[in-house]
Amino acid sequence: MALVKESTKKFWQMQGEGAKGLLRVFNMIHGYLYYTIYDHYVMGASTILRWLGKHPDWSITPKTYKYLMERYHCKVMAPQEFEKLLKLDQDITVPQEIAKKVVPFPVANKIIMKNFDQLALVDCPCRLEKAALGRTPCQPINTCLFFGKIGVDFVTTHMPRMHARRVTQEEALAQIRSNVEKGYGLTIWSKDATGYRSGVLCSCCSCCCFGTEVERMARKIPGLGPINITAPSGYSVVTDMSKCKADGACTACPYEAREILQTPEGKKLVYHYDLCMGCGACVHKCPHGAITLVRDEKKGIPFDVEELRKQARA
Repeated sequence: MALVKESTKKFWQMQGEGAKGLLRVFNMIHGYLYYTIYDHYVMGASTILRWLGKHPDWSITPKTYKYLMERYHCKVMAPQEFEKLLKLDQDITVPQEIAKKVVPFPVANKIIMKNFDQLALVDCPCRLEKAALGRTPCQPINTCLFFGKIGVDFVTTHMPRMHARRVTQEEALAQIRSNVEKGYGLTIWSKDATGYRSGVLCSCCSCCCFGTEVERMARKIPGLGPINITAPSGYSVVTDMSKCKADGACTACPYEAREILQTPEGKKLVYHYDLCMGCGACVHKCPHGAITLVRDEKKGIPFDVEELRKQARA
């Protein structure tokens, strides 16, 4: 039996694409821990950040927070974009000057899609944490989608207790479509320790997901810029007020961009444009068909693999 698994060797080789020397070693250790104790990693981070939120005298500085978030962040994907992503049938490496406009962070901003037919579903650590705290998490639990041969080989050999399992593109599409219909927002995550590139697609709700919770925490830290942990999808929403019943279904927004206020004239919908990430969760939660997702240049550039493929060829 080999002392070092082949998937670990490939993971080490990937680290060499973006870092050298001690930084490569650090990223390897960091990435190894991240992928092997995925649930404990997220639970530990959430515990520390929530404690800091309750003890402002101990809170990390905006400069420190920015340093961390530049290396671990996500891009929101509109529902129509994930369909293109999961139907990808060839490798794509997007030039850096284009990639960093789509994923607008200074460090972990590569868009490298290799062996995208290699997919795996893994238990969501955020929902596992909620269950561990004695509360009922949203379903399904097995919903974090890892992609690319290196990442999938690694999680399926190192993460058995998280029920990492290989799935086909059709199975992944069916799962994510179901999540979208439930009103979950889609986020594609990037990290320095995973080769400075995207490695997992999450289906985020407003009540379980730690990523959206951190985004809400970030707004309370003075001195941070307009983009914290999350980059918007490139879309925003418009509401047909003639159809809106102000029943509150759309307030399940993961980013708190929508709320219902009680006024002397009755209930009123308030849309916080600056908080909207264009995830489209409200579109699917609204039972009246009053909300539409629209392209919005002020919300960045969509993670559209068809368009990115064209630009990579140019």
